[in-house]
Amino acid sequence: MPALAARQMRLGLVGAGVSPNEVTAALEGLPDGLEKEAAMIEWEYATSYHRTHPLVATVGAALDLTDEQIDAMWTAALEL
Repeated sequence: MPALAARQMRLGLVGAGVSPNEVTAALEGLPDGLEKEAAMIEWEYATSYHRTHPLVATVGAALDLTDEQIDAMWTAALEL
């Protein structure tokens, strides 16, 4: 799937009923360490997001989203 701009990602989440604050909370719940720090940097500062990036799977799992739900959100966000 094509990459999403940060704006598309956040609006897509909201459109799917997921607050960006929920994503931040999910990342804050990761075990302390460099992986958590890297994930927080990706979330806060990335200008685009790729569907296959591990962060998407990590956040999806933390929020109990299926791959199908993530794909549907992603597809809808491409139109924003």
